[in-house]
Amino acid sequence: MDPHTVISVVAPLDNDGAILAPFLTDLSRVMEGHYRFFEIILVDDGSSDDTRQTAERLLRDIPRVRYLRLSRSFGREVALSAGIESAIGDYVVTLDPTGDPVEAIPELVTVCRTNGGIVHGVALNPRLRSGVREFLGNLFRRYCNRRLGVELKRGAEDFRAMSRQAVNALLQVRVQSRYLRVLTLTLGYHHEFFPYRRVERLDQPKAGSFATETATAIDLLAANTRHPLRVVTLAGLAGAGLNLIYACYVVGIYLVKQNVAAGWTTLSLQQSGMFFFICLILAVLSEYVGTILGEVRSRPLYFIGHEANSSVLLEDTVQSSIVKESKEEVAS
Repeated sequence: MDPHTVISVVAPLDNDGAILAPFLTDLSRVMEGHYRFFEIILVDDGSSDDTRQTAERLLRDIPRVRYLRLSRSFGREVALSAGIESAIGDYVVTLDPTGDPVEAIPELVTVCRTNGGIVHGVALNPRLRSGVREFLGNLFRRYCNRRLGVELKRGAEDFRAMSRQAVNALLQVRVQSRYLRVLTLTLGYHHEFFPYRRVERLDQPKAGSFATETATAIDLLAANTRHPLRVVTLAGLAGAGLNLIYACYVVGIYLVKQNVAAGWTTLSLQQSGMFFFICLILAVLSEYVGTILGEVRSRPLYFIGHEANSSVLLEDTVQSSIVKESKEEVAS
């Protein structure tokens, strides 16, 4: 690797004050042991615990760390995007501070440097979920793999390495509904999968609620594929066709038979069926209209509420190295 290669590491924080000190200490140790130039970017997604105080205390002792605190909680994906946008490295690594192993970063970067593009970490021991959520998750991944044309793997989350070219391409995608696991796969760059084992730093690992994961899945589909809309369109056409057939049947009965009593059951069945299709169509259309509305607003993805840096930054290290090398060249 070029000795002047810069590695940026982005870690989102969400009420992680309890594990921040050991995580940042281990991360800094690994980076200093393998790289000459690097930076660590901590992005606080509006934590309500002592994350900010802990981070600012650690900045006094650990060099080349930047702390960004968003003005409020924008979500994990936006926090990662904020860190990636702020990174200046030739290679950018993202990871989950609560479970991704910092010791695997050098190997992850090596694979990315060798093959280029993007390397996605795949946990061999992913978070445990209930049987129902695991079943639904598998169905969702199979659907995405088929309809989105991407390979979503179980255990692939935030641990990844990206080349500068891939990062620049990712930064051009300014959609409001961000799901980096999908966006990084749709950029078209070469990608590899890197197996690793999670190391839980929390006594009780975090797990998103079923409602949150469902909302994320809906946002992902609405922002990346028209297939659900097409399915609803076909369902609407089928309902309209059945209604037309039923209307022809009613007219035929009226012409053939003289004494026809109004059937309450038949009428109710017909009305309930049509209202079902109408409600289904409106539900899906509302998701797409909401997505369009979010894009039309063109609001910034995030706002920085506070920023703090270590006493020694990457820029200081680079400048000192350049001066030192210049003196050595003059002396020689």
